[in-house]
Amino acid sequence: MKMKCKKAVIVISVIMISLFLPVRTAKCSGRRISIGNQMPEFTASDVSGNLFEYKHGNGKVLMAVFLSSRQDNSTQAATDIKGIMSKLAGQAKRLSVVVVVNDPNNQTIFRFKPNEPDPNEPGVVVHVVADTEYKLWGKFGIIATPTVIISDTNDTVLWVQAGHGYDFAPVVRTRLNQALGISQEIDPNEAGHVRTVINATDAARVKRHLQMAKMLQKKGRIESAITQMKKARELDPNSVELALEIGNLLCSIGQGKSALEILEGVQARGHIEKSKLLLITGWANRQMGNFEESEKLLLGAIRLNPKSGRAFFELGQVHQAKGEVEKAMLTYYRALTLVFGKESN
Repeated sequence: MKMKCKKAVIVISVIMISLFLPVRTAKCSGRRISIGNQMPEFTASDVSGNLFEYKHGNGKVLMAVFLSSRQDNSTQAATDIKGIMSKLAGQAKRLSVVVVVNDPNNQTIFRFKPNEPDPNEPGVVVHVVADTEYKLWGKFGIIATPTVIISDTNDTVLWVQAGHGYDFAPVVRTRLNQALGISQEIDPNEAGHVRTVINATDAARVKRHLQMAKMLQKKGRIESAITQMKKARELDPNSVELALEIGNLLCSIGQGKSALEILEGVQARGHIEKSKLLLITGWANRQMGNFEESEKLLLGAIRLNPKSGRAFFELGQVHQAKGEVEKAMLTYYRALTLVFGKESN
């Protein structure tokens, strides 16, 4: 009897794989803080134990910097920002700076000393905040690091700089000077010939890359589709939807580890989006043999979206891998019911 159950599970799993392996490319839209938005208020304790509080109406410029201690680009960005800060003598009363880092155990490279150009003039204090749970990442809609967000004295986002390129330092410097009202010879709009994080031109390019990815995906050229999606993500690095789609495609070709790297720090919003994130990370963990973690994540996805046939299918795969034949049978049956009942999401 047990052997028959095992054979039945294998047959059902083959059917389920044929149903679920093709992945769909969703329309990706931006969901991050943008130029012209109001800077969100927040309170956080820095690594020195001091409380940093940003409230509207204080008349100060805010520069929020998001860095990863495991990324060379973030280290380079930190060096650039230290150089920029060294030129801002006497701006302590007009400028607040917070550096948000994801790893509290490796922050020495991001230590900032206050500028002290004059014994009678306090330097700008840089608050380094350890955000291991990505709460500030979620509040600001940040995925990519480094990302720099600068607000003006009216608490409006003046500039967002995602990624570290040749133009990082000149752009951040000129935009910060602009926010502070410091005269400069360079037009901020011309510094480095840069663009906003996602303007009309880049939006069109993102759309073209996604269209190409969808076409390649339909032809079964998944790796080429992923390449196109990564190009789109370079233009729109803080798009949650795009990160989820790349993670989904990576899992579809067995690259669970790469999928988890892409999804690190992603803060989904809403039940469906959160369910997708749990589903994909659960799928990736299953591929890596982390069955207990995978099961926990997939059950979380099902709680948020109980009509997700795909989540039940992946959970069935976990049960099958663990040798839990009866559980696998029941879970696959539920997935099939949702699929043929047209209830899957």
